[in-house]
Amino acid sequence: MRILVSNDDGLSGGGLIPLINILGTMGEVYAVVPDAEKSASSHSITLHKPIRLIKKEENIYTVTGTPSDCVRFGIMGIMKYKLDLVVSGINDGPNLGEDCIYSGTVAAAREGAMMGYRSMAVSLVSGNGRHFDIAAKMTLEIIKIFEKISIPQKSFLNLNIPDTTKIKGIKITRMGRRIYDEDIDERIDPRGGKYYWIGGEKLSGHQTPGTDIYAVGRKFVSVTPLKVDQTDYMFHKKIQHSVKTFKK
Repeated sequence: MRILVSNDDGLSGGGLIPLINILGTMGEVYAVVPDAEKSASSHSITLHKPIRLIKKEENIYTVTGTPSDCVRFGIMGIMKYKLDLVVSGINDGPNLGEDCIYSGTVAAAREGAMMGYRSMAVSLVSGNGRHFDIAAKMTLEIIKIFEKISIPQKSFLNLNIPDTTKIKGIKITRMGRRIYDEDIDERIDPRGGKYYWIGGEKLSGHQTPGTDIYAVGRKFVSVTPLKVDQTDYMFHKKIQHSVKTFKK
């Protein structure tokens, strides 16, 4: 098996080496990651400036771009389209609910799915333990489970693993609803100018049964199937009649 690993934390991400090491037991692993942290970069790609690809050591590269750039470079430039799996992570922090919209980790897996490859994003819902080794082992187990299951084209998996030595099991979940801190923090620089921090650290979520947030909060690994197609089919059906009856 040939596996491409990426992330949005770069080489300093605590989950990168544990993930590379454990996936190495399954086959040949290549890692292509951003040259700096790109958290919350979503699915952006670099269009208006040059990108550099830098080899750090055997099979490990950095890219001066986004997580999505990394996956494209890995698939097209490094692995020449000869791969079986894309794994993004292990992210240092959760990607639950609407986090998936902002997340560079999830975007990297989505890019892999868009390019036609089996893909998954993996995040450690960090606590005090920072058990990346356990998260890596759980990732391996889930890969083995899904080897036997046909994943639809343009679909991928989002894994969230609780930071504990006492994981209770695995739950197949849906996206929950996050609650974000809506404050904008205004500060003054040493020269008297104003600057701002957007996005606070106070995160919570609705504890709705069946969701990723609910599962992880109860020490289960959450596996959420996601897809590239974002069409709201129920709304599509509802408004179709309105357009048909429109007259100039």
